[in-house]
Amino acid sequence: MRREFLIALAISLAVLAGGLVVYQWTAAPTTLKVAVGPMGSENTRLVVALQQYMARERSTVRLRLVLTEGVDASAKAVEDDKADLAIVRTDVAMPVKAQTVAIMHRDAALLMTTPDSGISKVSGLYGRNVGVVREIAANRTLLETALAHYEIPRDSVVIVTLGANEVEEALRTKRVDAVLAVGTVTGRTMTETVAAVSQAANMAPVFIPIDEADAIAQRSPKFESLEVVRGSFGGTPPRPMATVETLGVSHRLVAKTSLDDNIVSELTKVLFTARPTLAQEVALANKIEAPDTAKGSALPVHSGATAYYEGEVQTFFERYGDWLYLIIMVLSIGGSGIAAMASSAANRARARNMELLRELLAIVRRAHEGGSIAALDALDREADDILGMALAKAGSGGIDNAGVAAFTLGLDQARRAIGERRRILLAHGGEAHGLAQAAE
Repeated sequence: MRREFLIALAISLAVLAGGLVVYQWTAAPTTLKVAVGPMGSENTRLVVALQQYMARERSTVRLRLVLTEGVDASAKAVEDDKADLAIVRTDVAMPVKAQTVAIMHRDAALLMTTPDSGISKVSGLYGRNVGVVREIAANRTLLETALAHYEIPRDSVVIVTLGANEVEEALRTKRVDAVLAVGTVTGRTMTETVAAVSQAANMAPVFIPIDEADAIAQRSPKFESLEVVRGSFGGTPPRPMATVETLGVSHRLVAKTSLDDNIVSELTKVLFTARPTLAQEVALANKIEAPDTAKGSALPVHSGATAYYEGEVQTFFERYGDWLYLIIMVLSIGGSGIAAMASSAANRARARNMELLRELLAIVRRAHEGGSIAALDALDREADDILGMALAKAGSGGIDNAGVAAFTLGLDQARRAIGERRRILLAHGGEAHGLAQAAE
């Protein structure tokens, strides 16, 4: 009974240990490397806030920053397997190895000028100087794409790089005739540029629409068509006076395609759960939105993120149920094997115990036929040896109470038989032939 209890306890402990291992494995936080940059950018501030939120809330997914020089370097970090995630801009570089998790924000490309420039359409930029605010190569390429769509020769427009603090002076001195700013409508770059153009004109700026933005986006999915609604920049009269259609790009959080779906689903869940809290620290968090999950999208969404958006995230048991059943099955088979081996061992032990009892019975029979005191002494020593082995087995649990009782009875019978035979032999001179003479 004691042995069976120990076997059951061992199996239970094994199952418990297996469950703890699975729990530890699944509950341990997963740390993902996210490439973002440059230092001090709104994207970086947003990721730092998200990283702190995840640590504070003890999320099962954590972030480790990989600072880069910009969105193009961030995309390259994913391609080079130096990061699991990255924030990229669609018209700069979309990693082949990664897919969209979420749209962090959208940037509008706004062309602006002063009323006295006489420019109201993109075609009016022919032969003019255009300033690109805080230029990066992608902003210049965006402008060139728009010019090409309107069949304006590239060499007919002079592109001038401007800092945000140079816009007003450049327009006043006619160094540039129009400016292009790319950024979120409510972001610092855009609001500062609109204010500078307004000051240069001493009135509301003229917003130059890119009316064929839809057509450009169809030809190149890295762009999109955006509307800057009337009054987006405040003022009286409102700026702009009417809704303006223009080109746009999106900044996206992308994840390596090979990243586990469950991890990406959890990351997406945390991102949208954290959005209201993040917005208190970084207003840009309000712009986080879900991407288009249509299967035919030119910018595919990671399957783990799609599962979250479509409400198909797997539960714990759906994720690991097969493993749990497999572990339980293995432990059950192992437990059955252990029980079978223990049962076999117990049968062998009982067989050895029965052999010792049979030896005791043989001693009893031989004692009745003992022909000399020396032979009886030898039988007595054999009984002592059997007694020693029985006591050793009893001490280690190899013989239960019933077995001890059987050995006690057998030893009593053996010693009684030896004692009676010894008295008979001593009464007739200590030898068996004395018995034969007495019988005659």
